[in-house]
Amino acid sequence: MEHAKSNVRGTHEHGYAVLNAYCYMLEVANPESKTTLLLDENGRFKYFFVSYAAWITGFKEMRKVIAIDGTSLRSKYEGVLLSAVAQDAENHIFPVAFCVVDRECDASYEYIFQNMRSFVDDIDELCIISDRHPIKAYDRCEFNDHFNQIRDLVPKAAETLERIGFYTWSRAFYPGNRYNIITSNIAESVNSMFDVEREFPIVALFDEINRRFALLFHQRRMELVNSANRFVPSIEKDISNVTGNGDVATVDLQRRTCTCRIFELDKIPCPHAMVALRAQYGADFGNQLYKYSSPYYSVKKYIMTYCEEIHPVPPEDSWIVPLDVIEREIHPPYVDQSKPGRRRYKRRRGVGESFPTRKNKCSVCRDFGHKRTTCPNRNAP
Repeated sequence: MEHAKSNVRGTHEHGYAVLNAYCYMLEVANPESKTTLLLDENGRFKYFFVSYAAWITGFKEMRKVIAIDGTSLRSKYEGVLLSAVAQDAENHIFPVAFCVVDRECDASYEYIFQNMRSFVDDIDELCIISDRHPIKAYDRCEFNDHFNQIRDLVPKAAETLERIGFYTWSRAFYPGNRYNIITSNIAESVNSMFDVEREFPIVALFDEINRRFALLFHQRRMELVNSANRFVPSIEKDISNVTGNGDVATVDLQRRTCTCRIFELDKIPCPHAMVALRAQYGADFGNQLYKYSSPYYSVKKYIMTYCEEIHPVPPEDSWIVPLDVIEREIHPPYVDQSKPGRRRYKRRRGVGESFPTRKNKCSVCRDFGHKRTTCPNRNAP
């Protein structure tokens, strides 16, 4: 199996050896892209960072909210793939940067953030989400109610959250703009996108990242290029359906705020704001909805986000690389090869093969098809 994979994608050792030349050719094929490569004191691989020019240009047209997460690589030399992604107005995953590191730690996250600073401005509008935040409340009173429930259930957890200053990252109290993006689930979705590729050699892994997003960029660029709408479909649907809301709220159209805080945080009129706009503008109500919404939701911004193409790195036998780039020796990272057992691979079905489905077995009646909690004989004497 190892020999077959090496014949198709190359060896892991070769992937690290040609990585410096690969960076050079990636930037030749995609000018203005950013790649960096860091070795340890023994000349072994440590960190590798990539952000394509198309990603850098597209992110300028998007909401400045970045989710970052890491997933373990299953390759011979292990490591972690860090992914920094954003979310477009249609809730699609948009790549900002990828970075392979030896492990998740302060130093590796500092490395990816330092490289991103060259094209991501550190402004008040920027928000970085690095883990799940399950409390989704807009209103601060509602948030406090939820948090008091946590305090009642697990007092020590509540004390820890208060000590680390959770008010700075909760949506209800966060001072910046998070829109409707509240968790790092989009970054975790990227991890599942490349589940199989996590065992590839490093060059083959990034070739697949290139190919996958190049295809997605083309599809998204074409889907709205002839659209007559001013906003993307999901937002057009929201602002077209004015639903009733029995709550009493105070709307300030000049400041674009509402006491429900949806107008303020999501940057799109809430039901209360829609009622206020209809009362103030009457027949011109429809046009005013767009003026009181964030321009990030516009079709124009969406198309500009995907305007640049991602070009593949040419095959290795066609590379023309300066001598000093080729001569830089890169050795694989050190890993402890004395661990017992074989490396685990994800089992995949062969052609015409099927896996048997596992049926639940009840621990009460010993019958199949249901569990103890749903057993009809559970309460029988």
